[in-house]
Amino acid sequence: MNTDFIHGFTDDLAGFYRDRFLSGSIFEASYFDAIDRFDIKYARTMWIYDNVRRGSSLLDLGCGEGVLALLKRKDVYLAGVDLSPDLVAQALRNGYDAAHVGLLTDLPFPDASFDYVVSLDVFGHVGFDEKDAVLQEIKRVLRPHGVTMHGVESLDAKLHSDYHTMSPEKLAHFIGIDGHIGLEVDEDIARRFAKFFSFVQTEPRYTLCLSVDEFIKQFDHYGAPFDKDFIDYLRGLSFDERRAFDLAMGYIFGRISDLHVQLPSSGLYLLVKASNVALEPFYNAHRDRSDLVTSAATKTPVNLDTNSRAFFGNGWYPANNLPPIARWMRAHSWLRFDAGPFTRIRLQLTTHIPDLRSSPMELNFELNGETVCNVCLFEYGWLELVIEVPKTTRDTTSFKLDIRASRTWQPSAGNAASNDDRHLSIAVCNLEIS
Repeated sequence: MNTDFIHGFTDDLAGFYRDRFLSGSIFEASYFDAIDRFDIKYARTMWIYDNVRRGSSLLDLGCGEGVLALLKRKDVYLAGVDLSPDLVAQALRNGYDAAHVGLLTDLPFPDASFDYVVSLDVFGHVGFDEKDAVLQEIKRVLRPHGVTMHGVESLDAKLHSDYHTMSPEKLAHFIGIDGHIGLEVDEDIARRFAKFFSFVQTEPRYTLCLSVDEFIKQFDHYGAPFDKDFIDYLRGLSFDERRAFDLAMGYIFGRISDLHVQLPSSGLYLLVKASNVALEPFYNAHRDRSDLVTSAATKTPVNLDTNSRAFFGNGWYPANNLPPIARWMRAHSWLRFDAGPFTRIRLQLTTHIPDLRSSPMELNFELNGETVCNVCLFEYGWLELVIEVPKTTRDTTSFKLDIRASRTWQPSAGNAASNDDRHLSIAVCNLEIS
């Protein structure tokens, strides 16, 4: 094996992770849209979520930006460790109770600190000579009844030779894609965990269900034997079509878990669950999604941006840190919510659309089908809008707010390298009823 290359690469892993994985995405629990529970991109998050007891404590190894922040919906004490100070800071902003810069081989926590220790896409980044030390640390910080869960990217021996037989050029390409310096085949991963834990269960995943981006990456960079015309079809999908595809893949992924369907090894990804006490069910051991989807009416004031009772329709895009945190919308968007009596709607909005002064944007707001406000937007910057709610729409507890814009713009127009074909109008934040 070309160990000089690997050690040279690992010297700057923190920088690699910062540049590769610091996206600025919003993972803070209150901004999680309930429909995302079906998205294949959140499949691993939901596996962890459904296997963690309410009110427990959890350590996220290689926490990155804080992708497991959703666990705060179940009152979990959430701690993280990562090499990158920038990623640790983002995890804290996304709601982690604690996050530290540190090594996985020397975790900054006392013995028996956590009910769960988990990681997603981490063990493939740990060198072979450090994996056992990491597992020993996991065992140390776990409580006696504790459970450790991991999503581990694995090596497909049918597609790639192992590290020992790769040429320096091939090894450099292979590691440079995602920073994998210690990938193992599924059987070796299971055996390694069994050295430290009495009970180990593994399930191959992603044999069938991948996101659009992952299908394309596996084909382009790893040589996965997918049909080229299928990959070309995926490349041509619009933003909305990709979203629909990923939701369908995630829904199937979840049903496979719910039905306990056994999948063949993919040599791509392995879910691992281990403990020194008898294991609970591999899937849904503590499934409770009551805080993801609920329809109970609420008292006001209510911030609808971060309230699980507000359902944002497909005219909205995921929350984005502009700043502040806001949702972009297309020409027409809507949201439904249940609420007790309220008399006004308050929100802030902005746009980046070109030529606003010469071509102002007209906005129309309807509540339960009745126009409640019309606005002509001709200045840039954040505008605070207060809408008085007419008495005719107050005698109910279920509401639908429609917002329509007279025009949109495409930020990525003219950029041939981008597949972002979204048409945006305004961004909305701090949407409150009172």
